[in-house]
Amino acid sequence: MSNTTTLSGNLTRDPEIRYTREGQASATFGLAVNRRWQSRGSDEWEEVTSFFEVVCWRDLAENVALSLIMAAESSSPAVSNSALGRATRVSAVAASR
Repeated sequence: MSNTTTLSGNLTRDPEIRYTREGQASATFGLAVNRRWQSRGSDEWEEVTSFFEVVCWRDLAENVALSLIMAAESSSPAVSNSALGRATRVSAVAASR
């Protein structure tokens, strides 16, 4: 069983890349994901937006930061495909806002 998820949404802020003292890169960015569905009983459309804080490490961090900066400039949607970690708890709290 794999512990991965794919999120497709819009950046809520520009990616930020930082380096540890050992030179290890980490990139963080915010992602908003909209979910829309039609209620069976009322035939009305409902929509919920969830907010996620995404953190990437090492080579992936550098690649993601560069790719997302280019995507933000062209207003393209962002896609995150990664493993869920314990920090996902923070995202769940943010999503309930």
